Amino acid sequence: MFDTSSTTIATPGDRAHPRHLAWAGVTDPGRLRAHNEDRYGVLPGAGLFVLADGMGGAAAGETAARMAVELVLGAFAVAPPDDAPPPSGAALAALVAAIRQANHEIHEAARRTPAWKGMGTTIAALLVCGQRAVVAHVGDSRVYRLRAPLLELLTEDHSLFNELVRAGTLDPDHPEDFALGHVITRALGTAPTVEVDARLVQVEPGDTFLLCSDGLHGAVPHREILGILLEHERLDEAAHRLVARANDRGGPDNVTCVLARRAERGGCHGRA
Repeated sequence: MFDTSSTTIATPGDRAHPRHLAWAGVTDPGRLRAHNEDRYGVLPGAGLFVLADGMGGAAAGETAARMAVELVLGAFAVAPPDDAPPPSGAALAALVAAIRQANHEIHEAARRTPAWKGMGTTIAALLVCGQRAVVAHVGDSRVYRLRAPLLELLTEDHSLFNELVRAGTLDPDHPEDFALGHVITRALGTAPTVEVDARLVQVEPGDTFLLCSDGLHGAVPHREILGILLEHERLDEAAHRLVARANDRGGPDNVTCVLARRAERGGCHGRA
């Protein structure tokens, strides 16, 4: 029905899906972590890409991340009778509703299972609808848009570091000076309800979107991410190179990236 992954994979390279979206994804445990708590999933026919970075003891983090990805993809897995994309506002509402429902189900699973108590996950999602796309997220997993030669960050981290930057307390160019840079202020599953940040963005032919966990953006500077994307035209090569660069810099965390590029016009669909 849809593709999810917890191991290193690049699929399906740069072959455009019938909805005119080429994509590739890679996930890796990194150099220092024994387990990979990142997950990503793709529903190309709906133009939907989802990434989650789990947290929690034992297997709880990977459980939360897996649930988040599968629940959101599942909300969009049934195609409508025709191929016409819904109005952009409806697509945004559907994606936000799916993420909120995933939050509810993760929270309930943690409440029922003592071993999963306190589990949670970030989420970053992209839903491409023709000439517009919905970007939604909770936590510090990110979505970027490459419109060469510019790489634009489309999300704002829900993290303690970012809150202190906005307050003028910390220098945004020196996250390494803040020992609690890994602390996030919002996640799926840690409370009965969650606030989801979502927005609509324009999509032009050739635009490339990057979804990534903090294992990438926390290890590889913005300018290097941009350089790799500009250097590698093939999405699978770019995805592998981004993960390799994070590991070259110590691989302190699980690292995952998903790339999607619009070739021509396309649509999306969903239910929530």
